[in-house]
Parts: sequence; structure tokens; C-alpha cells
Amino acid sequence: MSTQAKTLEQLITELHTTNGELITANNDLTNTVVNKTGEIDAAVAKAQADVSAAIAAGDSRIQKAINDLAQSHADMRINYYDRKLHSKRTLIEDNGLVLDPNDESRSNWIRVPNGGAWSGHNTYPAAKALTKVHTVSGYSYAPGYSESPEQYVTDWSTTFMQFILTNESATSEQINDNIASQGVNVGQSQMGGWWNGSLVKDIPCMNITGLHPYSCLFVRLVNGVASGASDRQGLLPQNVLQFGGNCNFSIDRVVNYPRIPE
Repeated sequence: MSTQAKTLEQLITELHTTNGELITANNDLTNTVVNKTGEIDAAVAKAQADVSAAIAAGDSRIQKAINDLAQSHADMRINYYDRKLHSKRTLIEDNGLVLDPNDESRSNWIRVPNGGAWSGHNTYPAAKALTKVHTVSGYSYAPGYSESPEQYVTDWSTTFMQFILTNESATSEQINDNIASQGVNVGQSQMGGWWNGSLVKDIPCMNITGLHPYSCLFVRLVNGVASGASDRQGLLPQNVLQFGGNCNFSIDRVVNYPRIPE
């Protein structure tokens, strides 16, 4: 039936029907939007809560890390020394420094002297933990630099100091054996140079099984070929007691941080 043939009542009825369908569809759409808005609000609220919880947890972890860091640096085992100046000459004459029987370019290990009634230079450190030696001075030089008319003809060596914190009762041989067996990096402790200032330097801390753990600072002297010597590749370090100059050093303290691995 065409529109023109429909009665007015029929047209009004169809209009009411269409209008009802539109209203229903509009209501359905409104309900859908309202429901989705609720879901979105709930999701946003949950996300905000998750973010707040994550921030709180992060703050807690950061604070714990700060506290742990503070505690790790506050927990120290300190060996105190008397700041007395020690030289190659005084170590030989007064403290029994001799050559290593297996290598004349280095000395035996001896305890760093600590004179008088001074106490506090022995501790119970944690082996393989971060350990630092605080020096007042540490001086080395190359005597061959001053030779004339040609440099480094007689003496082409420079003497340096190496340090280790280990069992007070250890012998030099025991220290060397355990350095080799444990793969200890003694080279990191080497110091000395033309500049004679204070220095804080990493040194190894080692425990020797079977010995009392009471520990102190040991030193040995080692010769290296002077940096200014010509043909360094073809030269070997000389006898450490006779060549390389009269190096010297002074120790303030040794600090072991048992909670910080080296």
C-alpha cells in the first residue's frame, strides 16, 4: 500500500511505532553508555589504586635500599695505624724485609709496623669484602732518571708497595700460596709515584684456613721497569733491595666493609 493510500490513523500508528522503537534504541544506547562509563570508571579507579600501590611499594623498596646502603657503609672494621713514615731502608734495617726466595724483584711480606703502645691495628675483617687502605703518603721514584750522561743504565727499576689485609700469624710463604690458590688480585693494591700525597685505595682481604682470624695489614715491595727506561720490553725488574729507589709510605687506617663484596 502506498503512502498516499494510507489513512491518517495508519500513518499516526506507524509514526508511534517508529518513535517507540527510537526511544527504546535510545534507552538501550544510554544504558550501554552508562554501563561502559561505569566499567571505565572502575578500570580507572583500579589503575589508580594499582599505581598508588606500586608507588608505595617502590618508595618502600627505595627506602630499604637507602637504609641498607647506609648500614653497609656504617658497618666497618677498622685497623688504625700511627701514620709513621716507613721506607725501604727502615723496613730492611728495622723490620726484617728480605727478598722473596722465588723472585728477587719482590720482597717477602711483612706486617706494617705500628710503633709504641698504639693499639687498634688488629681486627676481625670479612674476607673478600670491600677493603680500603687510607694512606697519608706513598712515594716511589726511578733513580735511573738522574743517571748521567745516560739515563737508566745502572738502575732501570722503580719500587712500589703492595698491601693485603690477612691473618696476623701468617708467614710470607702462606700469604703467597693463598694468593695463588684463591686467585687474589694483589695488583689492585699497588701504589707509589712521583706525587707524594694521600690516597685511598682498594686492597684485598684474605683469610687463610687454619690460622686465627685476627688480622692486620701486610706490605711487600715490588720492582717494575721504570716507565722512562728505553727498550722496556727487553728489560727485567732488578733486585728490589738494591735497585728501584728508597720508596716510602705512611698508613692512617684500613677499613673493611663486611656487608659490601669486593
